[in-house]
Amino acid sequence: MTRLNTTRFALSVLLAGSAFAAVIPAQAQPMMGDMGMHHDDSRMHERMTKQMEKNQADLKAKLHLAASQEGAWNTFVQATKPPAKPIAQGVDRAELAALKTPERLDKMNAVHIANQKAMETHMKQRNDAIREFYNHLSAEQQNVFDAETLRGSSHMMGPSGKRD
Repeated sequence: MTRLNTTRFALSVLLAGSAFAAVIPAQAQPMMGDMGMHHDDSRMHERMTKQMEKNQADLKAKLHLAASQEGAWNTFVQATKPPAKPIAQGVDRAELAALKTPERLDKMNAVHIANQKAMETHMKQRNDAIREFYNHLSAEQQNVFDAETLRGSSHMMGPSGKRD
């Protein structure tokens, strides 16, 4: 798909989803369960953690690590674990409601900037850990790591690296 078609498709899905959510009666929404209307963050985090552990186990098996590389692997796994709580912090709606619009905009902007800085810090630590581990791999292992992590860079991409 071209970028324009992809954007149009994403926009149409978003609009269709918004329209769907708008027509569902409020009393029916709690019955939606796993369909995403009311999701359980702890269950989602648990599923994502299990999937990440499986992917790491698969990667480790494909890398055929030597005993001397185990320490680097363990450090890599610990450093790339998802945070226990979300990095981005929300805003207290009651606090926002008490503010005038210009103050509310300033508050939301300040929270946004703080969240961006927190994400940048997290990504830098994660990227540093990946680079450190990568440096402990042989050239052949680096090729495997490159291929395996490229494939996982987007859940929407298939094995060929192209969108499905």
